[in-house]
Amino acid sequence: MVNSVIVLRPASEIYLKTHFVRQFFLKKLMVNLKKSLNSNKIDFKVLGKFSGIIVCQTDNNKKAVPLIQKVFGIHSFSIAEPYPFSSLENLKEILAGYAKKTLSKGDVFALRISRNGKHDFSSQDVAVEAGQKIMDEIKGLTVNLSNPEKEIFADILQKKVFLYSEKFSGAKGLPVGVEGKVGLIMKGKKEELVSAFLMLKRGCNIFPVIKENNSNIEKNLELLSKFNSFSEFKPVNFSEIQKEKNFLSALVLSERNELNALKEIRELQNKTGFVVFSPITFYPEQDFEKILELIK
Repeated sequence: MVNSVIVLRPASEIYLKTHFVRQFFLKKLMVNLKKSLNSNKIDFKVLGKFSGIIVCQTDNNKKAVPLIQKVFGIHSFSIAEPYPFSSLENLKEILAGYAKKTLSKGDVFALRISRNGKHDFSSQDVAVEAGQKIMDEIKGLTVNLSNPEKEIFADILQKKVFLYSEKFSGAKGLPVGVEGKVGLIMKGKKEELVSAFLMLKRGCNIFPVIKENNSNIEKNLELLSKFNSFSEFKPVNFSEIQKEKNFLSALVLSERNELNALKEIRELQNKTGFVVFSPITFYPEQDFEKILELIK
């Protein structure tokens, strides 16, 4: 039996950075991912890094999937079966064997090939020849590249091929902790969940700024913890906010109404001297509700 692995594709924005920054972001992503999984008693290790792909392993992939989906900085990922191969002919046999477990007579399918490394064949060679072999060995199949019912993905990385038939969407964005530290003004409102989500997605570390604690604030922080690799949020007392000027880069409000937001931003800036903004003020209602549903 083949031990499955996770083929992880980091968010494309990470690869727009310089080499040094990109490596820092990817390292932080792996730290966050490991912390999230380890917090739920799942072992995690990185097996290899390739262009645009990181191959990982856990001891409980089924339990890991919903946790990985909440780690910012991941575009998508898949549970894949890895196979070493020695030639194009060998690769065709492996793909045909996998197809027999995935496809059946009457299926409309597509074969998606990507390749990284030096080989004496192209991705198109694999798609054409392996596709033909699959068609020969499983009768009654139809190929439809634009609208298939089923897909087989093959990531050819050096001398191994990673096969899978499903892609899970990631949370996108940037890894938490690669950008600045911000103070989120918290009163226990549902709007604070979406503001926090958006700031975490941009890679910011969040510190709750609280005037008076209440059970709703605690519930909100608990809901948000899964998007923060289950790390505890460290609160800051609003009365001591001036002491944090060298620590926090900005304050964040959660006001939907434009006029109220402008008024609160102005008052808070005058009172504290911090840069203040409200990320949800002009945020589309439909997207706001989607994020809220995802968090809860």
